[in-house]
Amino acid sequence: MKSYQILPHVADIRLKVEADNLPELFMAAIEGMMTIIKESKAEEQEREKRIIEVESADATSLLIDFMNDILYQSHTNKEIYTEVNFLEFSEKALKAEIYGIKVDDFDEDIKAVTYHEVEIKKNEKGNFETVIVFDI
Repeated sequence: MKSYQILPHVADIRLKVEADNLPELFMAAIEGMMTIIKESKAEEQEREKRIIEVESADATSLLIDFMNDILYQSHTNKEIYTEVNFLEFSEKALKAEIYGIKVDDFDEDIKAVTYHEVEIKKNEKGNFETVIVFDI
């Protein structure tokens, strides 16, 4: 089970994500970010496949670095990523295939995924969760 919830914030956008395991938490975070960027997805069309490899100091840094890399790819390629397939995954490194569809524009311009408030932890249900703040 994975989920995300967009939360109110004074100047930025906050996203709360929760999942049974770390790969699902990362996927929920990407789904949430893509929903913020482009709420209405384009009609299904041919998808572009890209490979992303990220290494970081810990799981929290890996999440933020991964999301910033996908955000960069989204802006550079004018794509919304609708699927993530992890080829390798550990708490400090990952390799993933991401599949995107072309879009003409974005609903929201996210400048960066920040480290503000983010800390991956287990909640009372035993699921992984965190809050992510986007600089807009």
